[in-house]
Amino acid sequence: MGEQKVIEEIEEAMKSKTSMVFAINGERFELELSSLDPSTTLIDFLRNKTPFKSVKLGCGEGGCGACVVLLSKYDPLLEKVDDFTVSSCLTLLCSIDGCSITTSEGLGNSRAGFHAVHERIAGFHATQCGFCTPGMSVSMFSALLNADKSHPPPHNGFSNLTAAEAEKAVSGNLCRCTGYRPLVDACKSFSADVDIEDLGYNSFCKKGEQNRAEVLKTLPCYDHATSQVCKFPEFLKEEIKNGMVLDPRKYRWSSPVSVSELQGLLSEAENGMAVKLVAGNTSTGYYKEEKQRTYERFFDVRRIPELAVVRRDEKGVELGAAVTISKAIEVLRGEENVSMLEKLADHMEKIANRFVRNTGTVGGNIMMAQRKQFPSDLTTILVAARATVKIMSSGSGQEEFTFHD
Repeated sequence: MGEQKVIEEIEEAMKSKTSMVFAINGERFELELSSLDPSTTLIDFLRNKTPFKSVKLGCGEGGCGACVVLLSKYDPLLEKVDDFTVSSCLTLLCSIDGCSITTSEGLGNSRAGFHAVHERIAGFHATQCGFCTPGMSVSMFSALLNADKSHPPPHNGFSNLTAAEAEKAVSGNLCRCTGYRPLVDACKSFSADVDIEDLGYNSFCKKGEQNRAEVLKTLPCYDHATSQVCKFPEFLKEEIKNGMVLDPRKYRWSSPVSVSELQGLLSEAENGMAVKLVAGNTSTGYYKEEKQRTYERFFDVRRIPELAVVRRDEKGVELGAAVTISKAIEVLRGEENVSMLEKLADHMEKIANRFVRNTGTVGGNIMMAQRKQFPSDLTTILVAARATVKIMSSGSGQEEFTFHD
């Protein structure tokens, strides 16, 4: 009887899950996969199914930043959380399974109290109509969060974020009312190396108060160490550690975990079936007709190890097709004393904006250039670098090509 119970428990644990679980501002959401339309975007869900409506639909292309949210992923092996901004208008809802989403309301609100980011934006007179402000707030907060992850700031009340980095924090967020001086000043006010005299007109620094200690007393308090904002929910960590997987053949959205599994799914697709390979889904921002097209199956390729590989050796750097452009920049910058790779990283940082680079992939960019005549900056610099690309054939083989003009 005991043995039979153990077998039943094992079989129960091996069952594939039937729903996706995620968090928004610490609140748990569970959705049945059978009832989900895989083409539903995160912003559609936020605006229509939740009380968190600070995100705004502006351009619908990932170009304005009005819909920016913070997405957090937990790695149970490394026990590490990655936090980065994304465009909720381009992010598919099914792709956030196991993730935590933070909107501007999650940073602070009128009931729980506003975050220092909100208060400094107001104090530096950096908002008028308010349409862009939630996205601006999340972008600023993301920059502060990641700057202070590795070690505490050198000065209490400030961040490790430098003034130069602060100027880039909202570079992808558009504002048509205030101009950028007050917005950048609000963000720079968190920087430990900021020149107080360089900050524009605001409600905090009175004339003659140019001493750092005096100004700090008037600025809304910022203390990353004691902040409870954006703590990855424990219930999500448990869900991830349980490791239940999605049956790749049961639903319209599938997440294969190997190249062979992906090939099997593709071969099983009926002739004429509209199938979409998904990674960052940022191509829909450029090719808007993609949003109008109906796909019968979606295959999320981000969990395939071969496509997420990052390898360094004496020959150079190898990046998988599902590696994001932001990750590629980080890897290339990590190669010391290799000036060409650093120049590639510098140029890649000019592609789109930060929250698009955070999800847009190297492989997706290259395929758009190859198949849809996309004017790819990435492909241009890979040609100059004489990079090579490996292409998986319909069988199990691979072909290798060198970029050329």
